[in-house]
Amino acid sequence: MRLNNILIMGIVSMSIMGTANAAIYGTLKTEIETKSKAAEVVLAQGEEALVDEAVLTLQKGELVKIVAKQEDEYIIEIDEEIKQAVDSEAIDLVGKLTYTAADDTRLRQEASPEADIIDFLKRGELILVLERQDDFYKVKTQDKEGYIYKTQLDETGLSSLPYFKTEAEAVSTESGRVKAESTYIGEEVVDYARQFLGGRYVFGGNSLTRGVDCSGFTQQIMKRFGVQIERSSRAQFASNGYKVSEKELLPGDLVFYGSNGKTIDHVAIYAGNGQIIHASDAKSGIKMSALYYGKPIIGMKRVLS
Repeated sequence: MRLNNILIMGIVSMSIMGTANAAIYGTLKTEIETKSKAAEVVLAQGEEALVDEAVLTLQKGELVKIVAKQEDEYIIEIDEEIKQAVDSEAIDLVGKLTYTAADDTRLRQEASPEADIIDFLKRGELILVLERQDDFYKVKTQDKEGYIYKTQLDETGLSSLPYFKTEAEAVSTESGRVKAESTYIGEEVVDYARQFLGGRYVFGGNSLTRGVDCSGFTQQIMKRFGVQIERSSRAQFASNGYKVSEKELLPGDLVFYGSNGKTIDHVAIYAGNGQIIHASDAKSGIKMSALYYGKPIIGMKRVLS
């Protein structure tokens, strides 16, 4: 059986090392016994035999592939068909494992809402969290490393991670100066607004579930975050927030459009990455579009503070 264990162990180890950039790994802090699927092994006499459930001993310090977590255990992959729960205390990680908590979770290059987006991750993806910097977590996922805003992760168990707080930089505007952290809420606004994609467009409507028009959509979304704005797109542009340039545009800002390039007749929420979310028209309802989707832009305003 010792020979069997060595052969199977070698196969598993080679498989793990060959895919090291495609998963999350840890090292064992103690020896554990597990089982491998049926495997053909060569006996001393040169004959072959089938071992149905070979006992496999994983040594302290060995690299293991982690495919999921549940409560106080990690699920490790022994081979393509066999997975086993292991006490999380038995595996040494530099960081904590958790899951993404939002659709289209944004992986950014730096800990800033203005940083370039490296990738969009699906809800429920397993990632390794290394530390927290302000309201962002530094993470590793697949073969990439970046930052994710706190509300887009399951923060359970992350409070013990190293926390680094930088002095908030001020953002200059023609209406004064606001703290940079105040713009982070824009990520939450966009995530909330995305829940209503595919919803109905109803002229004069004020219900996010039964139907809204463009300004009803922006008003109801902002209301959810305690921000009161006017009902019509023209009034929102005239009375709410302060103007920003396209260079300063952040998720959660309002973008105003006009068919003739002069008179405002439409408003949308900037979603980041050159996209807007808006109650478009009766045909397409609430949808995502490119920032420059057809109608001329008349102005942009920030109402979040």
